[in-house]
Amino acid sequence: MKFVKLIIVGVAFLNSTAISVKGQNPEVPVYTLEQCKTMALENNAEIRMADNNLQAASEQRKEAFTKYFPEIMAGASAFKTHHNVIEYDVLDLFSLGIINKGKTAGVWALQPVFAGGRIVNGNKLAKIGEEAARIRKEQSRENVQLQTEAIYWQLLTLKAEKQTVESAITVLDSLSLQVKAAVDAGLVTRNDLLKVDLKRNIYKSDLVDLDNGIELMKRLLAQQMGLGADAKADIDEAVPEALPAFPGSLHMASSEALGHTADHRLLVKNVEAKTLEKKMETGNYLPQVGVGAGWFYHDIFDQNHNFGGVMVTVSVPISGWWGGSHAIKRKSLELANARTELDNLSQKLEIEMADKWDDLTAAYRKMEIAVEAISQSKENLRLNKAYFEAGMSTITDLLDAQTLYRQAQNDYIAAYGVFRLSEAQYLNATGRYGQ
Repeated sequence: MKFVKLIIVGVAFLNSTAISVKGQNPEVPVYTLEQCKTMALENNAEIRMADNNLQAASEQRKEAFTKYFPEIMAGASAFKTHHNVIEYDVLDLFSLGIINKGKTAGVWALQPVFAGGRIVNGNKLAKIGEEAARIRKEQSRENVQLQTEAIYWQLLTLKAEKQTVESAITVLDSLSLQVKAAVDAGLVTRNDLLKVDLKRNIYKSDLVDLDNGIELMKRLLAQQMGLGADAKADIDEAVPEALPAFPGSLHMASSEALGHTADHRLLVKNVEAKTLEKKMETGNYLPQVGVGAGWFYHDIFDQNHNFGGVMVTVSVPISGWWGGSHAIKRKSLELANARTELDNLSQKLEIEMADKWDDLTAAYRKMEIAVEAISQSKENLRLNKAYFEAGMSTITDLLDAQTLYRQAQNDYIAAYGVFRLSEAQYLNATGRYGQ
């Protein structure tokens, strides 16, 4: 699920710098971020599929281990012919025929002694497959948690923006009464009152969009947590007034972090797997040696015989090398490609780490700018209120000042949500998410 962006255009007025999420709906259960992520991991379909893939890889490893043990076989046959299998002419006087029916049975075991390394390498390859499946499960867990955080922080910012709009409407209600009284007293024109009412209607329209966005995020969060498409989930967390600490302690050199990432570990496993596949392909064209023993029974000449025996088998695929040399070269090229992919994508992973760090620090700088803008716009609003009350400025100037103040508040809210998500994305890019 991609991060859902809802762009809300609106202007609000605030008389204080507090930004918090309040007014929870008691009918909708409330969860913390950790509770949301825990439930998502327990109930998400992607995690269940990753579990099944890991179990399948484990069964494949166990299956490969059975190749070390002897192969036990049993068989039986009976036959009846329409004429004798062997016939003799006796002095041209008469014919003598024998063997026109019979029965055979046997049980034997064959232990591979040397199979060109295919059994050993096959077990190693199956183990690598299980390790890769385990890494992919880790990736799935990380992806599910990141998706949950994206929805969580989006819901947080929308609810905080809704509060700014509600506060603005409250301020406008009070301002409308003041302006109406001034109109009745003949101090201002009715046009000033219309400007205030028009601005209030714009805020109410913005509130409708925000409510729709919040309801959507509640449903998406509940679905992500495995509660179903008809359920809703709410959160109870505030956007803090104080600027969070600079995340300098989170920084890690990309070369050091590379080995911790799931993507890089999968690339390494791919090289190991391709190396073993080449060895197994070579093993197909080496001599195969096995030893065995068995018990056999036959009844052909109307006589029952039981006997045991041991055997040694050796097979050499001579003609197989005609096509086998090309198959081995093909595996060599696949191995070379896997090594090239490891080098190439490792560099891209390091670039991605640097990019995620830039995103994180950029979000922090935007929060710093927004905090400074809040302080400046608040002072500007105070002055314009004083000027308006003294009759030195118009209602338009006051509305513009309040617009700037609310926009600074919303810029901080948006930057805070991006900062928290960028923090999680950087930890994930450096292989430390969830640790």
